[in-house]
Amino acid sequence: MASPTSPTAYINCPHCAGRMRTYGHVMFSALTKQLVAACQNPDCLFSARVGIEITQQLQPSLCPNPDIAAALTR
Repeated sequence: MASPTSPTAYINCPHCAGRMRTYGHVMFSALTKQLVAACQNPDCLFSARVGIEITQQLQPSLCPNPDIAAALTR
């Protein structure tokens, strides 16, 4: 199992490779979320909606929610 290389996650701009900052979110379900991300490079300023989805469990929860556990084991 691979472990994360950094304790924080960030999104790089697909245009200039600068870091993007996220603003607000909409929860579609307990496993999916949509954010707005904006490039911090003043020469770029690209912005987009970004989707985040939990797709697979790597370590089962010690206090599982039965609905979530079932969704992740399908």
